[in-house]
Amino acid sequence: MAFDWRMGGSVQLLVLARPDEVYRVITDVASTGERSNECRGATWLPGGPQFAEVGARFRGRNRSHLARWSRVCEVVEAEPGRRFAFRTVPEAVDLSRADSTTWRYELVPQVDGTLVRHSYEITRLPLPPFKALYSVLLPHHKDMRPAMQYTLNRLAETVADSNRPSV
Repeated sequence: MAFDWRMGGSVQLLVLARPDEVYRVITDVASTGERSNECRGATWLPGGPQFAEVGARFRGRNRSHLARWSRVCEVVEAEPGRRFAFRTVPEAVDLSRADSTTWRYELVPQVDGTLVRHSYEITRLPLPPFKALYSVLLPHHKDMRPAMQYTLNRLAETVADSNRPSV
């Protein structure tokens, strides 16, 4: 039982912080789990850069209900204060991970903060048997925009918390 997949989408939110502050938070992949309802965290892979640089790789760990999985991701854009993007790396050995999605954050300075546009684009769909399985296990993947809006709301809270003076 497969469903129609939304091949991409975007959400946006005004975050009350400078673009460089927002960029610092979104490129701290280890803290991603604090802002996502699915990703539990990530770690930079050994042997490469341990920070947001084009070509750097990290492994993201995810959970949704009983399903748990991880994916290797590769940074494809890294312009401090402007944009950050990564893609899930398709794997030839594990056919359940033959798909690929690019996730992007674009930061536009505003008078009172930063307009953050968060988008995704599926560049390679899962193979048919896995697409059907994911439709049962991860039905929310047919449209990732609600989860992305949650992530942006949490990003805004995280940045606001880090800008509050400590007591």
